[in-house]
Amino acid sequence: MMMRHCMMALRVARSQIPLSAARSTQSNLLQRFYGSQAPQIGVVDYDVVKKLPSEPQKLLIDVREPEELKETGQIPASINIPLGVVSQELAASEQLFKSKYGREKPKPDTEIIFHCKIGKRSLKAAEAAAALGFKNVKNYQGSWLDWAEREGLPK
Repeated sequence: MMMRHCMMALRVARSQIPLSAARSTQSNLLQRFYGSQAPQIGVVDYDVVKKLPSEPQKLLIDVREPEELKETGQIPASINIPLGVVSQELAASEQLFKSKYGREKPKPDTEIIFHCKIGKRSLKAAEAAAALGFKNVKNYQGSWLDWAEREGLPK
């Protein structure tokens, strides 16, 4: 079985099969690995995110790089954990997480909403969180561009 997966990766790398077929195969493999327990990534919109400052039990994570936030600002109540360190930070001790981010580390059932600029990096972050065992992860698909447009902010 492992050899078959290696051969599939090799064919994709050599472009003998289209990338879309590889993604489909990857999706099938994840489904087989997780079975009916495959991580589900929810989707939220502007209206849900707008209410988050009054819902401190939920966590909004901006996965853009700090330089991006300096240029645009950030959504109120969000904390910045760049995509490249999301897994590491969510796996950190409770003490370390609280000292770095000023709030409790999320529990496995905490609602965590990820966003970035357009919603692609945030989806990757949500998938990473689900792989760590977080069961209530969501992606703000419109992310910063949607927020900025609706709030009249620079994009």
